[in-house]
Amino acid sequence: MSGTLRAVTIVNVLIYFGAAAYHSGVLVPAGALAPAAIAEALLGVVLVVGLVGWLSARVAYVIALAGTLFGLSIVVARGLLGVDLWIHVLMLVGLAAGFALLFARRTA
Repeated sequence: MSGTLRAVTIVNVLIYFGAAAYHSGVLVPAGALAPAAIAEALLGVVLVVGLVGWLSARVAYVIALAGTLFGLSIVVARGLLGVDLWIHVLMLVGLAAGFALLFARRTA
């Protein structure tokens, strides 16, 4: 994993763990949503596992993308178009940066 991809992955891990903390109700009691907190924490762990090399970075990013898109579909279906939507948009932007680095490294 390149240094830039490592840095982007660390930022992504912080985003997922931050979202998990938000949904656990630790930061804002109104944001409590236990299933989302668990899913986001698990996706953060998957990215950490990819970061340390126990899992391919590509596989870790694909798993994180699948989980994030699933979560986004729930957000949209429930009409939670406030903070929850922006959290998922931020996650997708971070994942897009990671995928861009993964694909750039692959073609280089």
